[in-house]
Amino acid sequence: MLESNISERWQSEEPLDLMTMVLDVVESLAGLAARDEAERELFALERALAEELEDMVVPVHLLPCLYSGLGLAGDSETFFSIDNCLMNRVLVRREGIPVSLGILLIHLCRRFGVDAEGINFPGHFLVRIRSEEEGTVIDPFTGRHLSRHEIEQLLRGARGNLARLAPEHLKGTSDTEILVRLLNVTKAAYINEQQFGKALGCSELLLRLKPDCPFERRDRGFLYEQLGCGQLAADDFEFFIEQRPDDPIADVLKAQIAGLDLSPKTLH
Repeated sequence: MLESNISERWQSEEPLDLMTMVLDVVESLAGLAARDEAERELFALERALAEELEDMVVPVHLLPCLYSGLGLAGDSETFFSIDNCLMNRVLVRREGIPVSLGILLIHLCRRFGVDAEGINFPGHFLVRIRSEEEGTVIDPFTGRHLSRHEIEQLLRGARGNLARLAPEHLKGTSDTEILVRLLNVTKAAYINEQQFGKALGCSELLLRLKPDCPFERRDRGFLYEQLGCGQLAADDFEFFIEQRPDDPIADVLKAQIAGLDLSPKTLH
C-alpha cells in the first residue's frame, strides 16, 4: 500500500513539498515508526528555531541560530553512512552530509519565509538563499556563506585543477532532482554497507521518479544480480542494451547476461 501511495503522490501533477517526499523515502526504507520519529524531531527543531529567532531578523540570523545555537553540523567522521542519509537519523543527531543537511536547510528557510533553492553542484550539494534581490551561496555542511574562490576550490576538488566555474554549475535545481541526488547517495551508502535489499529499495524509488531511465534500470540490474535474481537482472540489462546499444558497457552487460543463473528466484 505504501509503494502505491508513493507512486500516486510522486506522479501527481501537483508539486510535492520536498520534505514530504524525503519523509516518504524514510517510511519506504525504514518504516512508519522512522517517519513518525522524523516528524517529531522536525517539529521540535522548528519550534526551537522559532524560539531562537524571536525578535530577530530572520534572513540574517537563521543560519547562526541553526548551526551555532541548535548544533546543526556536518559529519566528517562517518561521511558515507546511512545515518547521514535518512532524515529521521539526521534530525535525531542533527548531523548529516551536504545533501541531507541542504534539504533540511531549504525546508527550514521556506518554513520561516526565506527564499531558498538547491544547487546540484559537482561533488558537494549547495544551497542558495535569497534576501530581497541578492542571492548567497551556502555550504549546508558548515552553514557558511561561500565566496566565489571557495566555490571554485570545491569545483576543482570534484573535477580536477583544470575545471573552471561556469554559470551552469550554480543553476538552481528542482526539488525532484534534489530527491534523486539524495536517493543516489543513500543507495551508495547501502551498497557500501552491503545492504543490497535496501539499495534495491532506493533503485525502485528512483525509477518512480525517472521511469524507464536506462541507467537506473542498469543499476537495478546489478543489484538484482547481487541478490541472486538472475532473470530480473537480465531483464534490466537487456533493457539497457536495447536503449543504449552504442554505450561501451552494453557489451559488458551481454557477457554478464551469459553468466547469469536464470532460474526463478523469490525476492524477499
